[in-house]
Amino acid sequence: MTSRDRILSALTLKQPDRVPFADDINLETRKKLMGREDFSDIEFANALGLDAIDCRANEYYAPFFCEKQLVNGHEFLGDGLIKTEKDLKLMVFPNPQEEKFYDPVKRFVETVGKEEKATFTYMSWCVEGVLNSMGVEAFCYALYENLKLVETILDQYAEWNCAVMERLNTVGIDFISTYNNIAYNSGPLVSPQVFREVFLPRLKKVADVCKLPWVYHGDGNIMPLMDDLLTLGMNGLHPIQTGVMDLKTVKEKYGDRLCLWGNVDLAYVLTRGTTEEVEEEVKRCIKDAGNNGGFILGSSNCLPPYCKTENIWAMSKAVQKYGKYPLVFA
Repeated sequence: MTSRDRILSALTLKQPDRVPFADDINLETRKKLMGREDFSDIEFANALGLDAIDCRANEYYAPFFCEKQLVNGHEFLGDGLIKTEKDLKLMVFPNPQEEKFYDPVKRFVETVGKEEKATFTYMSWCVEGVLNSMGVEAFCYALYENLKLVETILDQYAEWNCAVMERLNTVGIDFISTYNNIAYNSGPLVSPQVFREVFLPRLKKVADVCKLPWVYHGDGNIMPLMDDLLTLGMNGLHPIQTGVMDLKTVKEKYGDRLCLWGNVDLAYVLTRGTTEEVEEEVKRCIKDAGNNGGFILGSSNCLPPYCKTENIWAMSKAVQKYGKYPLVFA
């Protein structure tokens, strides 16, 4: 079974030959793992044993209209710029109708797609756009004082993402991963009612345009929103944050409707733990969610540069060692 088949089988709730492995890995981490800078995406994926590779172009991730600061090569987001209607003029998106806008993803598919790896790209459909472009405090006040402004911003994000999604449907990419963070560790940023009435219709508009398998990424505790999220028709859920959401419980409750992608602990195991602890953590994840397929192993968020490189390699080796179906210890 090819890597692409393995990923797509999991996303359609089927059981592949082994548990697939994929993650969000930035370029700095990739360089640390490879010990050099001159390598291709496919070289990196083969070295780490990844079954899916993301298109590292940021064009299709909706822009945030906020203050930004570059510190030691890392970009940090500051306060949002959209506070009132007069600020809406600052929301200038890339033109989704320009053919050259899709050149990066088309080149990616033409090169990487030939190698039997699953290809995907990241998007941010609506949620993060309004939160970062307004700032959380201004957003919260506007929910009460000026809901129309919130809805206008969300509508602009939805419209742009729909146009981009229509084109991404046709370029040959295998699936989409959407970042729509709306929760703290303690629970959602907004009530289920607000999410249902304000966010869900806009997310639904983009989801209805998407004809590819897609994954909803939401950090924190999104369990109170799960029934509403399921109406979007996504194929997968990522990352089921360790210590906040219980992977085994999510598998038991939603595993017949969602592929689960995660959730090797990032807070301690991958960053400060031993390779032996990584191996045990991978075994736990496979045991909790790997039965009958519908599971992709990865971290409980992403793999930043402060992860121990030896622990990332240990995670890769462990999924190869323990992820073969039929599972012998689950």
